[in-house]
Amino acid sequence: MNIKIGAIIKKLRTENNVTQDALAAAIGVTPQAISRWESEGCYPDIELLPALADFFSVSTDELLGYKLSEREEELSRIKKEIERLSEVGTVEERISFARNALVKFPGDFEIKNQLAVCLYFKGCETGDKACFTESEALCKSIAQDCRDEDVRYDALFTLVSVYDEQKKPEKVQELVKSFTSMRFCREYVKSLGIGDGNTELYIQEWIDLLVVYLDSAIKGLVLGDDISNDPSTWDKKIQMLNTANDIYRMIYGDNLMFNHCSLSYNYSLISTYEIAQGKIEDTLDSLEKMCYHTVEYDKSYQNDHGKSYTSIFTDKLIYPFPCKDFHELTEHNQCYYSLNAMNHTRYDCIRDNERFIAVVKTLQEYAR
Repeated sequence: MNIKIGAIIKKLRTENNVTQDALAAAIGVTPQAISRWESEGCYPDIELLPALADFFSVSTDELLGYKLSEREEELSRIKKEIERLSEVGTVEERISFARNALVKFPGDFEIKNQLAVCLYFKGCETGDKACFTESEALCKSIAQDCRDEDVRYDALFTLVSVYDEQKKPEKVQELVKSFTSMRFCREYVKSLGIGDGNTELYIQEWIDLLVVYLDSAIKGLVLGDDISNDPSTWDKKIQMLNTANDIYRMIYGDNLMFNHCSLSYNYSLISTYEIAQGKIEDTLDSLEKMCYHTVEYDKSYQNDHGKSYTSIFTDKLIYPFPCKDFHELTEHNQCYYSLNAMNHTRYDCIRDNERFIAVVKTLQEYAR
């Protein structure tokens, strides 16, 4: 039988973002031994198989090449369930699921990262310092050992949030120094041209990200603590959100596709400030725009994956298919969530208005 244990060890180690040094230290051999196994120069001693299997939470059969596909399928199912729970599950459900998943896959940094995020949210909700402590420890472990930069930086971002919630500005300031400036991020560097003939595409990807960053920054101003939330600031916040929507239209034109979701959310926020001021007609205008963009987003999600945007600034970009780096709603669509938002008591004074009723009916028609 052609034993491929070296290739399997390398595959498991890479999937779990474990270095050869870390694996060697865990099972009591040298990094050179790990390297020889993976290059098929020799096999591990038989007495090391249980330790290797335990480290990766697999059976010795899987280590020898049996049922590896079953393990991969199970891990894929677990990560899909984590995505589903991130949309509809409670924090407690997500924490419980992630803990159980880590029993089976203790070396998976994506699952660790999910647990860290959930513990942070639980700490925010309950004030339980133990949640912050555990989240901090997980994030530090990921930052130290994970080779996947996206997961690693996501954990560092969570760690920033943990320190910020605990009112530790000095730790936040120290930690943010480890982040790369936007000036040197990969999208910006690629947009300068790397000689592969795709510079226009890279520039458009950079523009696309800048729009997302601008929208996020504007919403940060609107929803943050630095601008007080009282009647004297509401018109200013409405103007900010309308500007964010204008930026989307300027860059993407009429073919907004995925970005309908952002306009939908912004108009929903605008309506909350308008209704608080008793501006009934303005509120109804904003809710109708919210409804339009919500429905268009859901239609786009169903029909537009793989299609190109059409604006001169984005016509090289394609609406992506759901994948590792692109996750959208799975349990319900945006119409469902927008409909739920309209149940808030703030809208009771216009609930019998014909225009409000029409918006509700439209959302009900498309909600799932």
